[in-house]
Amino acid sequence: MSKIQYSPLNRIAKNIILIDGISRTGKLLLGSLVSSFDKMEHLEFGENFEFIVPAIRLKKIELNFGNAYLNNYLNMLMYNKYLSRNVNFRPNDRTGIDKSKNPKVYYERLKAEEGDKIIKLIKKQKHFLPIVTHDIAVNLDILIKMKMNFKIIEIVRNPVDVVYSWYKRGLGIRYGNDPRVFTLLVKKNKKIYPWYNALKEYKENKYNNCEKCVEHVLNLNKQATLNLRNNHLNKNVLITTYEDLTNNPLIELKKIAKFLGTKTNKQTIKFIRREKLSLKKDIFQSQQKFNKKVNLLKTLCSRKIFQKLMILNEKYEKNFYKIKLSK
Repeated sequence: MSKIQYSPLNRIAKNIILIDGISRTGKLLLGSLVSSFDKMEHLEFGENFEFIVPAIRLKKIELNFGNAYLNNYLNMLMYNKYLSRNVNFRPNDRTGIDKSKNPKVYYERLKAEEGDKIIKLIKKQKHFLPIVTHDIAVNLDILIKMKMNFKIIEIVRNPVDVVYSWYKRGLGIRYGNDPRVFTLLVKKNKKIYPWYNALKEYKENKYNNCEKCVEHVLNLNKQATLNLRNNHLNKNVLITTYEDLTNNPLIELKKIAKFLGTKTNKQTIKFIRREKLSLKKDIFQSQQKFNKKVNLLKTLCSRKIFQKLMILNEKYEKNFYKIKLSK
């Protein structure tokens, strides 16, 4: 029997945007703001990317199956979006349609009849579909091999703030224990790990919650920045920072809109204010507040682990890991 080759469907959703970063870097904030742009659908979570792409990297599924699956998934996502199927009606969720720039559209779509006319409308309107993902930059080369037509906005953040946020959420000890943490997990020597620990020889250590947070953030940063520095891989990637987004939101969002080929509007101003960001003055984190975080992490980590974090922090503050940022 000959080997089966899966065939990806032609995508009806052409303007796919992945809003990516590691956990606690501000992806959902960024996704909410981007969804205010012209011709932009409301944001979605991209869980399927987070399971399929690592599975390809770990050689558990084949590239051409992943390609076919994700293209089909994107078609279903956009088609159902135009019928208000599977949309989020929770009023306080950022992904909820009541937080969209025009909730009325999604309520009206509930009355639409499905069929070919929906496909024609999708192709005619050419809307953007923003999808929030975790850790896609780690596997950026996989997406390139699949030749998917996409753009990525990658958001990075000071590693001290990231680790501090991970620690406060207990992410170092929740993997494999908390069913509300949806990261793909792997099992080795009867231990449960996040999938990205399988990309290197990971040794089990008696780390506490905070030390595990540092190790995970170091691991993800290392693998993601290698891809983001590669000019061959990052042609369709715009890199922004949490600090630029929160301190100069409108300026940064205009750069992002230009990269995507769309525009900001009055709704963008409304969304910025809704997220309690300032349009008039910088809101840089005080050095005193930052130092408190550093001192706390220092008391919770071994000297060796803490030094690794501070070296990463120095690289970030010096040149953002030598990755090319938006102009």
